[in-house]
Amino acid sequence: MNNKLIGGISVWLVGIAASSAVLYLGLNLNIQWSLLDGFVSVTVYTAFTLSFKFQAQFVEFQRQKLPRFLLTHLLAALLVSALWVSIIKVILFWMIGNNIYQNLFNESIVVRIIIGMTVYFLITAFNYLFLYYDNYKEKVESEVSLKNLLTETELKNLKFQINPHFIFNSLNSIAALTHISSEKAASMTIKLADFMRSTLTNTKPFSLLEDELKNCRMYVDIEKIRFGDKFTFEEKIDAALLKEEIPSMILQPLFENAIKYGVYEAMEKVQIHFIAERIPGYIKIAVENNFESGGEKHKGEGIGLTNISKRMQILYQQENLIKIEKEKNVFRVLLFFPLKETVLNEA
Repeated sequence: MNNKLIGGISVWLVGIAASSAVLYLGLNLNIQWSLLDGFVSVTVYTAFTLSFKFQAQFVEFQRQKLPRFLLTHLLAALLVSALWVSIIKVILFWMIGNNIYQNLFNESIVVRIIIGMTVYFLITAFNYLFLYYDNYKEKVESEVSLKNLLTETELKNLKFQINPHFIFNSLNSIAALTHISSEKAASMTIKLADFMRSTLTNTKPFSLLEDELKNCRMYVDIEKIRFGDKFTFEEKIDAALLKEEIPSMILQPLFENAIKYGVYEAMEKVQIHFIAERIPGYIKIAVENNFESGGEKHKGEGIGLTNISKRMQILYQQENLIKIEKEKNVFRVLLFFPLKETVLNEA
């Protein structure tokens, strides 16, 4: 049985018991008359209360119109109570033809109307409270849905902010390679197509570390064709972490950053290192590269790293998950991904 129905029946029975007790003790009615009066009075009034909820919905509470609001409900309470007393009088007088009872009923009409008005105000107040709560709950749910939608949209926008210069430069390199080595041009075209297909079709918020690394290796291979021996790439990975999940396309900007600021203008060979290891509660990932000193040659803290920082803060609701270090001629970016068990424990 519905919980609301059970609650309503319980309140109705309590009302009958309370009304009968007041009549029995206050008016000295016999138990039979008290029970019958209580049953009829509460049942008829219960029928009226079914309309109170709609009154609360149509008569909106506004502070600037408070006198009008109070007057409306005062008249409604008086009208409902008077009508209620009139109806139960007809019913009870028909059921109980005793003059003593009818005289006691007539003497208690004013009291009954006052009781009816009091109950009206109490029930109406509760209806407004429930209505306010429902509206507040609906508003909160709408705000949460909107926030989630905006967050999802923001994440997608951040996720797909692939540096257009990489694409343009790759296409230019392919065009140049067609005159030098059609084989390299074909290889680069295939790798670029595979990379773009992999990155643009991945709509999942999280991916396995091994899948992210696969995409990053494709990116490095493309740049390797462009730059040849100008840089080397080395990995040091804890194999147990390959099946752990990290945000999709979170690593590629690190490699792009390393090549853009480390390799583009370098005269000497650049070494790019990728390190993935487990530390308590986190996957620690480092991408580092050497660069030539000279002030302007390695800015390296542009939109790519800002993008990563925003995404990680949104996804993990934590700050300080990205750290940038410069030591002598080595530039290093550290990312800390909370492990699943850590996130669950904090939740």
